[in-house]
Amino acid sequence: MRISELFYSLQGEGKRIGYPSFFVRTNFCNLRCKFAGGNICDTDYTSWFPEDEDNKGEISVSKIIEAYSKYKNCDIVITGGEPALQSTELFELCAMLKNGYKNTFITLETNGTIYDKFAEKIDLVSVSPKLKSSIPFNMKYEQFHALKRINEVSLRKFHLGSKKGMFDIQWKFVITGENDIQEILELQQLIGFANKDIFLMPEGITEAQLNKKRKIVSVLCKTYKMNYTDRLQIVLWGNIRGT
Repeated sequence: MRISELFYSLQGEGKRIGYPSFFVRTNFCNLRCKFAGGNICDTDYTSWFPEDEDNKGEISVSKIIEAYSKYKNCDIVITGGEPALQSTELFELCAMLKNGYKNTFITLETNGTIYDKFAEKIDLVSVSPKLKSSIPFNMKYEQFHALKRINEVSLRKFHLGSKKGMFDIQWKFVITGENDIQEILELQQLIGFANKDIFLMPEGITEAQLNKKRKIVSVLCKTYKMNYTDRLQIVLWGNIRGT
């Protein structure tokens, strides 16, 4: 697999916030987020500026599992970039984990644009559809991102899979301002996911940026009966790699 980094930390967002977790961060993404506040993707080294353009940093699935084995009594979180771009390898990794470590809890963090058979092996799918506030306006990737950021067919499949009990799900939205809620409500109406599975998260890569948006997000959560999630990794360590 094309891997950016492997590390042990705490899950910083969503339903399993605070759980000790081994992170597998894949390289490359099919989107180019630039949020309304001016920040680009907080893992720009896997998207805007991928470090491994020539795929020289590939790590075998067995080597990834070997690294995880040192921390086998924790969750494993597969994130990116966009892990679903490597759907065949992702399925292989999850299948081997389930065969070798039956109690392993696997979370997949995805933008929701790609659905494939890897979903059969996931315990929690964290789907983070990118809202209009993520479009890199007046940049070369504007049209590319705008056209690809929402895949209704794929999102419906994730929703249906959760309804069938294939996996648990959370729908995590980055909030740049109160106007984002209207698009979330429209997407909810279109796909059908429940309020109990919606997590609103303030956008920001510093504690100061998060703090400016926390009250806005908390008010939205109370008003619309949705869940609040913070970014624990930023609170504890700042925006640094390996956390």
